[in-house]
Amino acid sequence: MLVMKSSPRGLLNVLQCPTCRKGELSLMSEQLVCSGCSARHSIIGSQLCFTKTADKDISQYEAEAEQFVNRLKKLVKEWPALFVFLTYAIGSVSFFGQKPKKTIEKLFGERAMEKLIVNVGSGITKVHPAVINLDIFPFKNVDIIADAARLPFKDNSLHMLISESTLEHARNAEEVIREMRRVVRPGGFIYISIPFVMPFHASPNDFMRLTHEGLKQRFHDFTPQKIGALGGPASAFVTFLMYFLALPFSLISEAAYNLATYFFMVILSPLRIFDLLFNLFPRHLEVSALIYFIGEKKT
Repeated sequence: MLVMKSSPRGLLNVLQCPTCRKGELSLMSEQLVCSGCSARHSIIGSQLCFTKTADKDISQYEAEAEQFVNRLKKLVKEWPALFVFLTYAIGSVSFFGQKPKKTIEKLFGERAMEKLIVNVGSGITKVHPAVINLDIFPFKNVDIIADAARLPFKDNSLHMLISESTLEHARNAEEVIREMRRVVRPGGFIYISIPFVMPFHASPNDFMRLTHEGLKQRFHDFTPQKIGALGGPASAFVTFLMYFLALPFSLISEAAYNLATYFFMVILSPLRIFDLLFNLFPRHLEVSALIYFIGEKKT
C-alpha cells in the first residue's frame, strides 16, 4: 500500500467521489464506493484509480501517446532515474530556479510528512517523500490515477498542490485551474510551473502558454510568494534553435524531425549555463522558457 497518510484509509477523510463530485467514499473489498452515486473506484496494487471519470478523454490521450516522440519518452520513463538524469544533463531547460522540493522544505521543514501535498500531473517523478503523486496515466511512482479536471478531493482539503509543466497539456486547462484552486485550503500553498517562450511540444499534446502575469491572474485567490524562471532566456534560445534547425528534417518524415530535435538539443544544451547570468536581469521573465508561481491561498 501507499505510505500511511496516503493509504486508502488515511485519505478517506479528504477524498470525494469525482463522478458525482459530492459523495463520500468508503473502502469495500479493494474498492472505494461512493455513498451518493454508488460509483466504484478500483484500488490496483497501491494505486487508487479514478480514471473512469475521464473515459471520454482517455482514448484520445492513448492515441496521442502512440506517436513516435511520446513512445520514446514512455520507453525512457520506464527507468525514472535515467529519465531525470537525461532531463537535467542534456535537456533544453536549465531548471536553475526554485523547485518543488526546496519549496516544500522551506514551507514545512520537518513537518512536511504531516501535510497533505499532492503533485498533479506528476508523471514518474517523486519530488519529495511527503508528496502524493497524481496522474492520468499509471506511471511508476503514481499513487492516484485521476483526471486533473475532476480531482478526487474535498474542497479546501490540501496543504499544498504542485503542478509542473502540466497545464499546457490539459485540453480544459481553465477547469483544471478551478479544481486546483478548489482543493487547496485557506493558508495552503500552490506551486505551478508552465512554459512561456517555448515551441509546441506534445506530451501527449500541447494547448496553451501563460505569462507570469497570466499565472497571477488565473490564481488570483492566492497571494504571490515567489515568481521566477526555471528555464530562463538561454533555455528559450536553446529550445527555439533546436526546433528551428530540425525543421528541414520534417520534409523527410515526422520521425526524422523528432530525432533531429533531440540531436540538436544535445548539441546545444551546454548553452543553458548562460541562464545563471540572464536570470539576474530584472526583465528576464519576459523572455523565459519556463516560469513558476508560488502562492498562498487567501483566508
